[in-house]
Amino acid sequence: MIFKNFCRKHFMKTIFLTLLISLALFSCRKEVTLIQNGNTELVGSWINPQYTDTLVTYTPADNRVENQYGITFKPGGKLVERQNSGWCGTPPVTTADYEGSWTQDSSLVNITVGYWGGISTQIWNIVSLNNGKLTVYIAESIYQQGK
Repeated sequence: MIFKNFCRKHFMKTIFLTLLISLALFSCRKEVTLIQNGNTELVGSWINPQYTDTLVTYTPADNRVENQYGITFKPGGKLVERQNSGWCGTPPVTTADYEGSWTQDSSLVNITVGYWGGISTQIWNIVSLNNGKLTVYIAESIYQQGK
């Protein structure tokens, strides 16, 4: 009888500890929302890029702001990026809207858009899309002149 009670208590402690550790590991996991093709979370305007090491964090907006960088992802794979209208980045900077396209495969977003000197191709890796913020790692950025 004593052995039976000991085994039962030990078994219950083991289950409780396993559940507690699992819950702790799950709750400590960083929230990352990977968006799939067709998901509307990315659709909209994103402004105010904040650079931290290799990450860029954007905030959502109703529209792009005049003479400030912004990108708008539209349904159907179309986008508009507001960026410098010329090679000079010395203030006052003037901007222009450049049309382009985007596709998505899981957390990777492929962007092709014009710029003042040609066409830019970028691959963004979405790190997180939550709490009203979009954080990306720009995995690749290629600028082709004269296209």
